[in-house]
Amino acid sequence: MRHLGLLQPRKTKGQTFTRPELVEPVFSNTYWEMDLTYVWCGDQQGYLFALIDGYDKEIPGDYFGERCRSDEAVGVLGQALLKRFGGRVPAGHRLVLRVDRGPQFKARKFRETARRLGVMLEYAGVRCPDDKPYIEAFFSKYKTEEVYWNDYRSIGESKLAWESYRTWHETERVHQSLNYQTPRAVYEGSQEKELDNEAEKCNLYKLSFCPK
Repeated sequence: MRHLGLLQPRKTKGQTFTRPELVEPVFSNTYWEMDLTYVWCGDQQGYLFALIDGYDKEIPGDYFGERCRSDEAVGVLGQALLKRFGGRVPAGHRLVLRVDRGPQFKARKFRETARRLGVMLEYAGVRCPDDKPYIEAFFSKYKTEEVYWNDYRSIGESKLAWESYRTWHETERVHQSLNYQTPRAVYEGSQEKELDNEAEKCNLYKLSFCPK
C-alpha cells in the first residue's frame, strides 16, 4: 500500500503550548478572563462575548449579536477598560487578561489593542477549559439558569434576556464563592479596601519625612 501510495498521510505533531497556572486573585481589576459562546436564537445563531473579573465575578464588558469577529472582541475589552479604568490601565498597574487561542483573540488587532491599553495577555492551553475556570463557570450558569429554560424567537429577544440575566447576576444573585454576596457588593468592597490601602501608604509616606 505504501508503494502504491494508498496509505493515509502521517499525522504531524502540532505546536506545543505551555499551560498557565491557576490564578486566585485577591483584588478586583488584577485578573480577567474572556471567552465566546453560542446561543440559538430561534432563526439564527447568536454570539456572546463576555469578560469577567476573576475576583468579584462582575461582567464589565460584553457583546451579544450576530457576529464573532476580532472587532467585537476588541470592543468588549475597550468597554471593560472604560468602565473600570476610564479607558486604559493606569501606569504601574498590572492587569492580566486570559483568553483561549481562538482566531478572535489571536488576531493582530486584538493583541495590539491589549498592548496599547496596558493589558497583559495570557493564552490558555489548547482544549484546556480548566485554564479559564471563571468564565467557563459563568457560561455554564448562564446556560442552565437562563438559556435552557427559554425558546427564543429572535436575536433581539435573546439579547434582552441576556441583559436581564447579567443585571440579575451582578446585583441580586448571591454566590457561594463570594461568601454569599453579590458581585457588585464584592467589587465595591474591593474598591474601598484599595482606597484604604492607598491612604495607609500615603500616611506612611508622610510619616517617613516627619522630623524626629
